[in-house]
Order: sequence, then C-alpha cells, then structure tokens
Amino acid sequence: MSDKAAVELIGTAILLFTIQVSVGQNAALAPLAIGGVLVAIIFSGAPISGAHYNPAFSLAMALRGGISLPEMIRFWIAQFIGAIVGSLCGGIVASSHATLSIGDDATLTQALLAEAVLTFILCFVSLCVATNPKVDNNHYYGLSIGLVVVSGAISVGGISGGAFNPAVALGLSITSGMSKLFYALLVSAANVLGGIVAVVCFRIVLPSEFGAGRAAEGENMPLRGYQ
Repeated sequence: MSDKAAVELIGTAILLFTIQVSVGQNAALAPLAIGGVLVAIIFSGAPISGAHYNPAFSLAMALRGGISLPEMIRFWIAQFIGAIVGSLCGGIVASSHATLSIGDDATLTQALLAEAVLTFILCFVSLCVATNPKVDNNHYYGLSIGLVVVSGAISVGGISGGAFNPAVALGLSITSGMSKLFYALLVSAANVLGGIVAVVCFRIVLPSEFGAGRAAEGENMPLRGYQ
C-alpha cells in the first residue's frame, strides 16, 4: 500500500471512529467533535495524500484533474477499509453501533436531497479553498472544510442522518450488520451526485483552472493551503 493510500485509510478510520463513538453515545456536541477531528486530520494528512477521506471528493478531484483514475480507485479502497475499521473500533468503545437513518418527520426525497446538497457544498468548498491557485498558501482550508461538516450535521443531520460521504454511510451500515444498507446505498449515490455537481460549478467559476496541471499516474495535485 502506498503512503498516500495509507493516510486515506488511517484518516478515514479516525473520522469513522469519532462519528461512531459520538453519535453512538448521543453526544449533544457530536457535530463539533466530528468537524473538529476532520480539521485535524485534514491538516495532518493533506501534505501526503491531499486528505480526501471521502470517495465523493476523490471523484471530484479526479474529474477536476487533481488525481488520476487509478489513484482514485486506490483511495476508494483505502477509504472504505478505513471506514469499516474505524466504525468497528468505535462501536466497541461506545458499546453500540450507530446507523444512518431518515429523520422521523422527513421523507426519502428530503433526505436524499439534503445529502446531495450538503455533499455538493462540501466538495465545492474543498475544491475552492484547496485547489484554487488564487488562494495559494492559505492556512484556513482545513477549517473551512470542517465547518461545512459541522453546519451540515447541525442543519440536516436530523433529516438525512448527515453522512455527506459514501464511506460514512456504508461504513456505519456494514459494521451494524448491513442495517439499512439500501438507504446507505441511496445516500452514497446522492453523495456522488453532489460531488459531480460541485465539479461542474467549479468549472463554471474557474474555467481557466479546470483540468489545469492534470495529475499523472502516481502524482497528486498539491493542495494550495500548504504549498
């Protein structure tokens, strides 16, 4: 396993561990715990892999030209393995396994739209703060991304479950005995759609940068925040 894939596995495992423990214990400040650890692992892993920890964002980066397709596939495998490992460990620590579910007063359409929109926001913000040359050497990219997750969890967590990440949706389902797997698959599809729309919008607002410096096999586009 490459060092980049290893970082993606470890970072995704840390993220899922935090989600599983905080949500499994019904912690009131779970959104802050999740967003906070995401900020930390983004800053720690970005210089190595780009710190995706999310298959939807890895797809967005591939479409944007930031990573090659084979690299994206390796990242996906690492992210899903990390999600399962982190979720299993979190379930043991919390003595319970959280699952993604639709809010009591929400419909499936509302839940999937919420997931698609928030994943779009997450990927669009990530592309803008981390791959835009106009913000070279910024020191806020990790905080910006973490704040999107915090606000998303607070605003629509009660509607969709607040995954915004196929690794989160499927990792929680798999480690809870395939519980609500169909919903997790639908959420994952909505997340992927959100990531694709984010790339389209990124191309609209920064057409000169779309695909610029397309990554070759084994190379990643460096995130602008730590150059």
